[in-house]
Amino acid sequence: MDNEKAPGSDHAGEDAGKTGIVDEKIGSRLKSYYDSIVDEGTPAHLLDLLERLHEAELKATKSDRQ
Repeated sequence: MDNEKAPGSDHAGEDAGKTGIVDEKIGSRLKSYYDSIVDEGTPAHLLDLLERLHEAELKATKSDRQ
């Protein structure tokens, strides 16, 4: 029984190679997707909202100090 091989174990090296190729393709597609999102930039309405939040925080900090 100790000499029995698991089903498909003869192809373990091939499976590892296929897994590496699949991993590379997934990584490449994820990087491409990420890069396209980064290239879109930040929408103007979100930048405006962030600026208003920053101003509100500054105002709150000043009033806390007084």
